[in-house]
Amino acid sequence: MKNLKALTPQAWVAMALAIVAAATFITGMIIPPPGEVHPSIIQGIGLMIILVAIFFAWDAVIRGLNTKFEHGKTKITVSQKPTSENEKDS
Repeated sequence: MKNLKALTPQAWVAMALAIVAAATFITGMIIPPPGEVHPSIIQGIGLMIILVAIFFAWDAVIRGLNTKFEHGKTKITVSQKPTSENEKDS
């Protein structure tokens, strides 16, 4: 429980979006016709997952971690904060 209290609002929003995405997919599988998910549902879930990644990256930036964004092939990298000036350059 101690770790949950330390979460930032960005992390809470990201977790909520992940739950909504999962619930949307499950609902899409249940609603008639069962087993068929409309392409708009898949697209909406994909957008929610992208928002989850953005909110978690935002949370990492606020916590002071090194965060790297790339647009080509879409990469988001989060690593621990460097401990010395020499590590920042490499």
